[in-house]
Amino acid sequence: MRCLTPSLLRRFWGLLPQYLSVGPSQSPNLSPKQSSLRQSCSARPGLLTAPDVVSYWQKVFEKNGIPEARESSEYIVSFVLGAKTFQSLDSEKLRAPLTAVQQEQIQQLSCKRLERMPVQYVLGEWDFQNLTLKMRPPVFIPRPETEDLISLVVEEESRKCEVKNSAFSVAVPPPVILEIGCGSGAIALSLLCKIPQSRVLAVDKEEAAVDLTRENVHRSVFLEVDPRHPAMVEDWLTAQPDLFLTLRAVHKDFCGKPRFLHIQKQSR
Repeated sequence: MRCLTPSLLRRFWGLLPQYLSVGPSQSPNLSPKQSSLRQSCSARPGLLTAPDVVSYWQKVFEKNGIPEARESSEYIVSFVLGAKTFQSLDSEKLRAPLTAVQQEQIQQLSCKRLERMPVQYVLGEWDFQNLTLKMRPPVFIPRPETEDLISLVVEEESRKCEVKNSAFSVAVPPPVILEIGCGSGAIALSLLCKIPQSRVLAVDKEEAAVDLTRENVHRSVFLEVDPRHPAMVEDWLTAQPDLFLTLRAVHKDFCGKPRFLHIQKQSR
């Protein structure tokens, strides 16, 4: 099953007929009743809401044996509406009618999911730790358990910092981190985010992986600022929406002062 063909549309029309809008090129394959219903739906933009579309595509995915049908549908709809999760959508967005453009975007992404493309590739991005990283094949998708590795490294570095700040402290140089087989850059960039004083080198034998890591690097910016400036930077970024930049985190230095900023580029 590659996409929504006329035969597939006829097959699933009975599931949620009032929720489906198709293009003019499919009109000759529809019965007069279906064509009339389609025109009626198109004429009433308030008919389709986010929960309606999630429910419809969940049924389509289930009929085609797509794993995690409900989750897939929710991720796709929330992505089109600019949210990370369906649960994070406010009541206004849940009640608001979807535009024709949003419906078309949801259908295009859902067609990819029908081809059993992983949701991470369908959306083109995925969260890892506190980072939103670009994702595309053939680069591997980072596993959730890989986040445990980040925690282990951060804990070890924190332990060293505690020794450094003790009465019997010895000079401890900033850590140098080498990631071999960087893929999307998830590990390297997460460690750089958690340990901003570190120096990170990420390598991979595949050019596609190196290119993707480079793109993700250009999204993740780290700044050292005066402790009085983080709030000023955040206000300035908020006042410049065209930059598509957001302050994701503020990290303290060894004196406990807000010193390092993590700024990330948002998806347009």
